[in-house]
Amino acid sequence: MANIEDYLHAATRDNTRKSYRAAIEHFEVSWGGFLPATADSITHYIADYADSLSINTLRKRLAGIAAWHQDQGFPDPTKAPHVKKVL
Repeated sequence: MANIEDYLHAATRDNTRKSYRAAIEHFEVSWGGFLPATADSITHYIADYADSLSINTLRKRLAGIAAWHQDQGFPDPTKAPHVKKVL
């Protein structure tokens, strides 16, 4: 079983994990969001930061939120059609 954990850990680089943790912290702490998130909360998050963050930064933050949902076994709200339209 330890080998599986090693492979799972190696599948994601440390910098990616740090970036994802920062995205989750920004969503929860800075913005006040709750996890698991809804597609509606994701659209509000995007809209609130659209003027101050670049599209690339928003995409990186959404990637971190998506990864959290996938890792925890929740549906990914960032894939909802209206989230993509708002982005």
